[in-house]
Amino acid sequence: MTSTDDQQAARSRLAELSAAYTAAETKLDEARKALNDGIVDVLMARTLGPSEVARIVPYERQHVGRIAKAGGVPPLREPTVVSFKINLAEPPKS
Repeated sequence: MTSTDDQQAARSRLAELSAAYTAAETKLDEARKALNDGIVDVLMARTLGPSEVARIVPYERQHVGRIAKAGGVPPLREPTVVSFKINLAEPPKS
C-alpha cells in the first residue's frame, strides 16, 4: 500500500465512523425528545410527582422541573411568597 492508499483508507474509515456517530446522535436526540414529552405528559396528568419521575428517569429532580416548566406544566401549588413592593403599594388593611 502506498502512502496515498493509506490516506484514502484513513479518510474512508473516518467518514464511516463519522456517519455512524451522526446517526447515533440523531437517535439520541429523538429518544431524548420522546422521554421529555413523556415526562411532560405524566406531570400534566398528575399521575406522578416530579420527585417520583426523577427516581425513574436519568435526570435529577431540578432538570425534571426545567423540562416540566418548558413543557407548560403548571406548578403543583400557587406561589406563597408575596413581593414586598406589592405590599407597599397597597394601603394597610384595617
